[in-house]
Amino acid sequence: MRPPEVVPRFIANEVEGVVYLKELEPINTPIAFFTIKDPDEKYKVNCYLDGDGPFRLSPYKPYNNEYLLETTKPLDYETQQLYEISVVAWNSEGFNVNKIIKIQVLDDNDNSPVFSQQLIELSIEENNVPNAFLTKLHATDADSGERGEVSYFLGPDAPSYFSLDKTTGVLTVATQLDREEKEKYRYTVKAVDSGFPPRESIATVTITVLDKNDNSPRFINKDFSFFVPENFPGFGEIGVISVTDADAGQNGWVALSVLNGSDIFVIDTGKGVLRAKVSLDREQQSSYVLWIEAVDGGDPALSSTAKITILLLDINDNPPLVLFPQSNMSYLLVLPSTLPGSPITEVYAVDKDTGMNAVIAYSIIGRRGPRPESFRIDPKTGNITLEESLMQNDYGLYRLLVKVSDHGYPEPLHSTVMVNLFVNDTVSNESYIESLLRKEPDINIEEKQPQISIEPTHQKMESASCMPTLVALSIISLGSIALVTGMGIYICLRKGKKHHRADENMEVQIPLNGRINLHMLEKKPMEISNI
Repeated sequence: MRPPEVVPRFIANEVEGVVYLKELEPINTPIAFFTIKDPDEKYKVNCYLDGDGPFRLSPYKPYNNEYLLETTKPLDYETQQLYEISVVAWNSEGFNVNKIIKIQVLDDNDNSPVFSQQLIELSIEENNVPNAFLTKLHATDADSGERGEVSYFLGPDAPSYFSLDKTTGVLTVATQLDREEKEKYRYTVKAVDSGFPPRESIATVTITVLDKNDNSPRFINKDFSFFVPENFPGFGEIGVISVTDADAGQNGWVALSVLNGSDIFVIDTGKGVLRAKVSLDREQQSSYVLWIEAVDGGDPALSSTAKITILLLDINDNPPLVLFPQSNMSYLLVLPSTLPGSPITEVYAVDKDTGMNAVIAYSIIGRRGPRPESFRIDPKTGNITLEESLMQNDYGLYRLLVKVSDHGYPEPLHSTVMVNLFVNDTVSNESYIESLLRKEPDINIEEKQPQISIEPTHQKMESASCMPTLVALSIISLGSIALVTGMGIYICLRKGKKHHRADENMEVQIPLNGRINLHMLEKKPMEISNI
């Protein structure tokens, strides 16, 4: 009686009795067929699989005594590299035989590198030396051979001045870092194995740049100027001295002190408020020059100084002074052909005060004439322009009472001047006009607050840049008026003596009353400039 026979037929790669399987082979991967034979052909034969591992031996239908060896789950090289199993066959008489099968698991690149830390937090003091060492990255790969060899690379978001050694993983910074320029850096690094295709993993690096006391306190301005009204009360707030320090913590803390004049002035270290210990009198001293020192809390401490100029302002005790027109008795000829929008004349005034006390506004507070609304005044420049076209019934004398007011505090001051405009083709009876000017016109005062705003400096500059053009236009207009007037006088003289008497007796009908109605003026007396 002979034992059963086990005859394998390998499907997988087999060399000298060792089957080679790659890890990650799918479930139910066939390894071999086994045929179980009974040499005597009269006994029933059975078989089974002996040994541990993810394998299964099952009858292969529809054939008798045929069995299939296959996997039951994927193999993992990192868990176990070699399996040894036996196919055991026995017959009904108790004879059995073992067929040992060795299965070698082949490594595949199924593992990515793993960083020892996913978040790598670093710090370095600013003003470091170039190529300063930051850290050494470390990542492992469970695969074998080249598949487990790791190389290191910076992520695409890493600044160019950081360097990472591909082989050693040493991270360095090539340049000097400045905390005041940038305090925190955050970027990615990669660990890549040498498998095919390669696998990689990513970690995040954060770098905090630590502060050094490398910045002196910085004043917003090196020269501060403050304008203070005289008789300013003691310990009143003169101004705020703004100072910053780009350093952090104690290095950025700043203390202020007055280097000179500390017997009169004191400064609040926390808020930078400059105050005078006593009331300031302009008549005793009109200005002060102080030096303020700022010292930070670093070790060693750094400091800087700033110059403070304090100018005491006089109170608003000067009303605007009208320079043109020079007299309330002067007048200007306005031709009826003058186009609307044309400049006619101007009121020009100055104020001896300074600051807001010298900002002047112009307004027409009283009008008299055939059509008094025909003229308007620019509240900022004092330019008087024609609003509407002049008609035949608009001829005559116009009297405009102009108020020139400053923006003084606590109370604005003002002056007034009479602007006289004679609308006609010529001045044929000057003595008659002068007689009208000597009469006080009946003018109702309808004062309106002029709408004027203080422009920013750049707007003033733009306005100033237009002045030459306006002056040129005014000169051209006045020249044209003078030319037309001269031609008219010349033509009149040529007409002969017989018309001369009629011209002298000609009267211009201007409806005027005898007195100025002052009932709507302010309580202060109206001032007439007669310069």
